[in-house]
Amino acid sequence: MRTPEEPWSYGLFIPHDPRAVGVVRATIRHILRAARLDCIVDTAELLVSELVTNAYRNTTTDAYVSMDWEPTPSDFRVTVWDSGCGLPQHVAANAEDESGRGLTLVESCSDTWGVHDYTDKDSGVTGKAVWFTLTPPAAAS
Repeated sequence: MRTPEEPWSYGLFIPHDPRAVGVVRATIRHILRAARLDCIVDTAELLVSELVTNAYRNTTTDAYVSMDWEPTPSDFRVTVWDSGCGLPQHVAANAEDESGRGLTLVESCSDTWGVHDYTDKDSGVTGKAVWFTLTPPAAAS
């Protein structure tokens, strides 16, 4: 597989609306296919769905999704920024639970992931960015 040789970035402001998850999934799918990165489409869609769903469930405001390709090293990074206070927590989900596995999926399916807290107690601004990276298989070897 030949990966893109130039860096690129896309950003998407998403409203606090449950339909936003589908819009973000379709957007990331089209971007990755246009960049000939089909091999990471399914994983990227799954993980961005989890992060955008968390942003929707845990905030009442709009969010922002950035999608960035860096050819050196070859990786695709997705960041979901929201205004929610507090950092996401890993929850041990039971087999019968219908939710609570999002961060576990992100951790197990991404190459790297993390959270950056942007809370400023002096100004009262709250927010965080949750991100993950995926490296296409050909670029990993």
